[in-house]
Amino acid sequence: MKRRQLLETTDAAWVPATLRDSVTEVLSLALRWGRYFHGVAPTFSRFLEQSGAARILDCASGAGDPITILVDAAVAAGLPRPDVLLTDLFPNIAAMQRVSARYPTGVSYLAEAVDATRVPEALWRPARTYINCLHHFPPRAVGAVLADCARSRSSLFVLEAFPRDLLRGLPILPSGAAALLANPLLCRQRRPQKALLTYLLPLVPLVGMWDLTVSVGRIYEPAELMALAEEAGVKGYGWEYGEVPFPLGGRATYFFGVPE
Repeated sequence: MKRRQLLETTDAAWVPATLRDSVTEVLSLALRWGRYFHGVAPTFSRFLEQSGAARILDCASGAGDPITILVDAAVAAGLPRPDVLLTDLFPNIAAMQRVSARYPTGVSYLAEAVDATRVPEALWRPARTYINCLHHFPPRAVGAVLADCARSRSSLFVLEAFPRDLLRGLPILPSGAAALLANPLLCRQRRPQKALLTYLLPLVPLVGMWDLTVSVGRIYEPAELMALAEEAGVKGYGWEYGEVPFPLGGRATYFFGVPE
């Protein structure tokens, strides 16, 4: 399947915040309820050990939950809880506040927009994570992301919920449907508007299905990521790529690099 950079609706600046936030909140709930990333815990723990990173900058955090799923799993495996800073180009402040409140000493967030291709030096941390988000970036922007990590000598961990295979994206649908129905009842801000866009004017499910389909076709394969790293002049990193199974026949893919 050839990679195609079609438009994901939630990438567009003109999309109303209520619609964008609803889709990212549904995705966060689906990933947590479906336990899709729990099998990645040993790999993420190995990444933390190899990088020696106690402080993480999470880029393109969405609703903030995906990285905390991995952190919880790493802590359950016996590792110290790293300090995580949530950031996004379109920060969902209410959702990030809710996540941060669950981890008062371990997770914080920035309300200001942060461009993952040009992270301000004041925000540099020993490690950066890109959880279920790198596919949003076109190839040139991925090269900029990798080069920006190299400038700060940050280790980086990339995780996607599926490979570039539409059938591998289908196992997320059961928990996604449950999350879709529950989100307007669980969210704290703009609840009536989100209920309207979910139940009466079904824009959230329509946009969610479109974005899921487009996301699968945008996933980067390891050879493509390595070529982009080489093209961006990233040197002196050790790389690892793999796939981890999750329920209903799905597979999460990971790619991480640690400065040598």
